[in-house]
Amino acid sequence: MQQKTSSLEFDKYGKVYSTPIDLSQMQYTSRDWHVLNNSAIVQMYYFSCEVYLEMQTGMANLLISTTPDNESLELFSIHRYVKIKPYMYFSLSAVTPNITYKLIYPVGQEATMVSLPTPYIPNRIVPRIRINEILGCYYNARISGYNFTGEQHNYFELTFVDRGSLITSINNKHFDLKEREMIFYGPGQFHNQHIEEGNSCSYVTIIFDMDFMNYNMENTHYEALLNRVFPYDKKIYSLMKDFVQESSMQSPYSNSLMLSILQEIILRLLQGDDSQSKKEKPVNNVRQHYQDELLEKILTYIDDSIYEPITIAEICQKFSMSRSSLQILFKANLDQTPKKYINDLKLEKSKQLIQESKYTISEISLMLGFNSIHYFSRAFTAKYGMAPSEYSKQIYSLK
Repeated sequence: MQQKTSSLEFDKYGKVYSTPIDLSQMQYTSRDWHVLNNSAIVQMYYFSCEVYLEMQTGMANLLISTTPDNESLELFSIHRYVKIKPYMYFSLSAVTPNITYKLIYPVGQEATMVSLPTPYIPNRIVPRIRINEILGCYYNARISGYNFTGEQHNYFELTFVDRGSLITSINNKHFDLKEREMIFYGPGQFHNQHIEEGNSCSYVTIIFDMDFMNYNMENTHYEALLNRVFPYDKKIYSLMKDFVQESSMQSPYSNSLMLSILQEIILRLLQGDDSQSKKEKPVNNVRQHYQDELLEKILTYIDDSIYEPITIAEICQKFSMSRSSLQILFKANLDQTPKKYINDLKLEKSKQLIQESKYTISEISLMLGFNSIHYFSRAFTAKYGMAPSEYSKQIYSLK
């Protein structure tokens, strides 16, 4: 997540304020600056005195550090007007196409411009790919001996095997797809498909038009999708089920959801997530349905009992399961232990209670069943990087 200048993390660099500075009442002068949205920052401002930034138009991020080196730079979204401490190195990066801001500083002072060792390129939140249109999506159920002689076209095509197995060739290179595996065909790639005698196969075909944006012309990013079989991935499988479900819905937003789901599938594959879910083997549908229902009941029970000192033994007794079975259920579906889930939920609830400002820190600790306020404070600090009292002060300062 992005940091804002109103956060505690910005305190070492300066403060925010709400009322514009009245220059007639102070020995200060100002300059109006206009900054275009560019891709790199090469220079930083440096003052030996306090200075003020007041945004006039647009949105910007503040790049700031105590030293003019790339490793120590921090980026903050500008929230309210900003006072910057002396001896800081800073610059602005336009988020909107252009910005105008007022730089206010004492009369007689001037900025020193310092060059960065290497240009700083902000990590802008912009799309890397765009699905323009889904040209066709089909659920195919083929019997033994099916043979599709092949085709090529100027679009992307995804084949996901739901049941059985499928053999495909791309430009004469052969691939075997097993249950819940997928493959992509790229624009211009000749491909065919067939099913061996004695086998059958049900699979999803999606043909779509896709653009890759902001890419290096020397390296087409989509090459990572081609000429390979993607193995079973629990998250991808869940997304495919959502895609198929939306394709049969009549809601006004189903088409948009299908585009979004397909885009998420591709982005997650390109991201190359090495999480444990990729190593998991498919489970029987009935068993998975049972696990999903059981887990939902357990999570509901934990949520309803959040103000009580919940123990693992109590959960096991209520749902007639062993401690090891409970551990496996949480690890397989949530990738964490039951104890960590409960503690994290209690800490998240404590943040909500602090925001409401109805109870003291001690009362919140007691309400949520922590052994002591000291244990609660240590756990809160470990998770959120600040003590409960600091968080309370931050919330109060933003009201």
